[in-house]
Amino acid sequence: MRIDTKQKLVTSVGIDIGTTTSHIVFSSILLERDPLSRTEKFEIKERKVLHSGPIHFTPFSDPDTIDFESLRQLILKDYADAGIQLSDVDTGAVIITGETAKKENAEAIVAALAGEAGKFVAATAGPNFESVLAAHGSGAVARSAETGQTIFNVDVGGGSSNIAVCKEGKIVATAAINVGSRLVAIDDEGTITRLEETGKRVGEEIGLDLTLGGQLSEENRSKMAQALAEALMRAILGDVESALTSMLMMTQPLGYEGDLDLLMLSGGVAEFVHGEETQDYNDLGLLLAVEIERLAKKRGLKLIEPEHRIRATVIGAGQSTLEVSGSTTFLASGLEYPLRNLPVVNPHVPPGSTRSSDISKAIEDALRRFDLREGTDPVILAFINAVRPSYQNLAEFARGVVEGLPNTVANGKPILMCFDSDIGNSVGNVMMRETEVESKILSIDEIALHEGDFVDIGEPIIEGVVVPVVVKTLVFES
Repeated sequence: MRIDTKQKLVTSVGIDIGTTTSHIVFSSILLERDPLSRTEKFEIKERKVLHSGPIHFTPFSDPDTIDFESLRQLILKDYADAGIQLSDVDTGAVIITGETAKKENAEAIVAALAGEAGKFVAATAGPNFESVLAAHGSGAVARSAETGQTIFNVDVGGGSSNIAVCKEGKIVATAAINVGSRLVAIDDEGTITRLEETGKRVGEEIGLDLTLGGQLSEENRSKMAQALAEALMRAILGDVESALTSMLMMTQPLGYEGDLDLLMLSGGVAEFVHGEETQDYNDLGLLLAVEIERLAKKRGLKLIEPEHRIRATVIGAGQSTLEVSGSTTFLASGLEYPLRNLPVVNPHVPPGSTRSSDISKAIEDALRRFDLREGTDPVILAFINAVRPSYQNLAEFARGVVEGLPNTVANGKPILMCFDSDIGNSVGNVMMRETEVESKILSIDEIALHEGDFVDIGEPIIEGVVVPVVVKTLVFES
């Protein structure tokens, strides 16, 4: 790549720690300054995958604990094989997904692997957020934008299946169900060597008494795969009336009543469905793939291949971009800076709506998509073309935001917002005047943030009227 003074080359790494497998991707990203931008805004010009590490089985020291030292050694070897030093990496992301996110030391491992907190995005992905990641990484979101078709992306991994409805380049609904290939595993003699609690409960539902060290015949393994595939298909189609499907749901049902044009399968089980993998790993993966394919055909669903299967949730990079807010940002006094690693959510406000109830519902839906607990988890609400700047509209909008954040307000947590136009100061002032809210308000203007971004916000600069914002965008392998 040729580099000039208006460009910057950064090295990024993405690490995905899943229920069954873990893997790493190194990338080189060429950033180019936008000549039309009034700020130091860079955009991705070119992206090159430097090295894709091998697929590792995620190591465990016991059923409830990830073996951090073994995992660390695997990752360090991947660095060595790629010829990349730890100090060479400028930015990146560490994401932990599936049943692994429930393990006792999951949060500590994410924090440890993330290294420098200011450079790396680090998160344990809840089931809805994992659905979002997988739908982007598989290519389903982009394909829905290109074709106008409604695509259901279903990422079937080791511990869960994550469903996302992709329509016109947006994810309009998500859900997740505890259907995965490694809920139970055996050795060559049929002895159970791994048994998740969910796997044991599935066994009970179909009349099997499963225990570690016990036996699981080929016939009963098939029965489990059939039951799990049927539960998954019901979840996809919005039918959660059966006892097994209801028990396995990790989230609220999908709640989508529109058409389903195409079904895209990603995740480890997709390797079997699309013929890339044929080896039986003594778990439910191969059998589950056969049953999912059979049921999809039986129900007349058209299966299409994703751009990426098992690597769909691998984050290609955390691109760091420095932006500066406009001078009409509303800055409450008393906020402590820097604010780090704030996940961005986009409330999808209905076009032209000025009702506070629409605003509050859009906020609730956005938080649910990312498994964020309102009033507990930090978040910044990013609005795109959300409100017309008349006082009446601004007042109704402000009331809707406050109604959508009841716990945030009750707990005295700050309300953090960002707008793509120069109305940040107006929204903040009207909110203080019309709602009597006591929370500290930060209302940033003239920066467009998108779901999947994480931001760091620094101390106000330029006479204290603007804030520097580091936007760390999740860039998917493509």
